[in-house]
Amino acid sequence: MSVTVKLTPVEGIKARSNLLRGTLLESLADSAAGTLAEDDTQLSKFHGFYQQDDRDVRDERRRQMLEPDHQFMIRARVPGGICTPKQWLAMDAIAAEHANGTIRLTTRQAFQLHGVLKGRLKPTLRAINDSLLDTIAACGDVNRNVMSTVLPEDSALHRRVFEDAAAVSRHLTPQTHAYHEIWLDGEKLSDEAAAEESEPVYGATYLPRKFKMSFAIPPRNDVDAFAHDLSFIAIAEAGQLLGYNVAVGGGMGVTHGDPKTYPRLATVVGFCLPDQVLEVSETIVKIQRDFGDRSDRKHARLKYTLDDQGEEWLHEQLVHRMGYSLSLPR
Repeated sequence: MSVTVKLTPVEGIKARSNLLRGTLLESLADSAAGTLAEDDTQLSKFHGFYQQDDRDVRDERRRQMLEPDHQFMIRARVPGGICTPKQWLAMDAIAAEHANGTIRLTTRQAFQLHGVLKGRLKPTLRAINDSLLDTIAACGDVNRNVMSTVLPEDSALHRRVFEDAAAVSRHLTPQTHAYHEIWLDGEKLSDEAAAEESEPVYGATYLPRKFKMSFAIPPRNDVDAFAHDLSFIAIAEAGQLLGYNVAVGGGMGVTHGDPKTYPRLATVVGFCLPDQVLEVSETIVKIQRDFGDRSDRKHARLKYTLDDQGEEWLHEQLVHRMGYSLSLPR
């Protein structure tokens, strides 16, 4: 007897979104409101921004029976935290022209702009793209900004690991044309083409929750490798990269009073060669896509899937999907 699982409302929003398009164009065109349509506030996260309000005036506006002072936070992806001087200056100019003049550097090596009004969203995202950075997948139920041990100029090993991190970031970027259509005035797909469009990694409803990934080079653990859903820990000899130990199922988040949630350090489940990194990362993301808990977002991270199903199950899934198993950790 099959059991019907009640999905969270966000799952319905994603399923109806036409691969993240939703009604974002209509929301942006509504100049009478400083906000997005309710469903679009969820979809906007996949495009890299959150709807917020100015907390500093929240209480005063409430006393005056005024609506919140709505504005938006935009997050730019910066794989490995590496940007050029030209990109940094461009972000500084964008913050001054379109946001509140500040750039916040996140603990996960990304940039955030605050205080952006709805009418400035499109020019801001376009300006970020023109700097050769982007915001797609900086938020939402997808693989987020990929972290890497800093200072790639330290050695050839550091440069190679950063290149692997950047390659994974590109590989796991959503393929939907929605981002270019909405923010960059890209050509809109015909109805026939849109009907055939797909997300080869994420599927129509993307992941059950956010997915975080890092690359570390021992003895440093500046990226906090064991706090991520998936981490690749470099194994090297004489400065040459041999491959990576693969750590799965980390996450420090916990909901107070909810025993189903708990912090968990990632488990090292095996070793892969450098040329296997893209396949391993994609496969583990797909496993979480297919088996993650879509009925409870507080219980939807990979750490819970791994504990619910077991490490042996994970290895069986990897062999089934890739055709080979991970080697023993080194």
